[in-house]
Amino acid sequence: MAEEAQSGGTESADVDATLRARAAELSELRRFEDSTTFSGDQREAYDELSVVDQHPADVADQTYQRELDETIREVLDREAQQVKEAQARRAAGVYGICTRCGRPIDPERLRARPEATLCITCQREVEAAR
Repeated sequence: MAEEAQSGGTESADVDATLRARAAELSELRRFEDSTTFSGDQREAYDELSVVDQHPADVADQTYQRELDETIREVLDREAQQVKEAQARRAAGVYGICTRCGRPIDPERLRARPEATLCITCQREVEAAR
């Protein structure tokens, strides 16, 4: 029963492979974001030699896009951290157990979001409280 809860009803190797694949996917997304958006300074990204002659309104859309890209970077970092924590929970033998209520997380949820730490009921309660 404990092994079934740990693996979410799947083979142990499948869970490990899924977590590794998710970590690799997030790493590749972060690498792409860094190489396309943050590969130079903001002037280079928007083909400007100088921002001195620019009115703030002229660069507002570029500033907004840069902030949006930084938000994407932060989301990718947070999700990568969640995957690392899921791998640590696997190693500790508590993967697939809700950290809030202690019940097993539905295997279907773990297939969709292998880094999940909360069962769907607790996740809904947390989101509703925001």
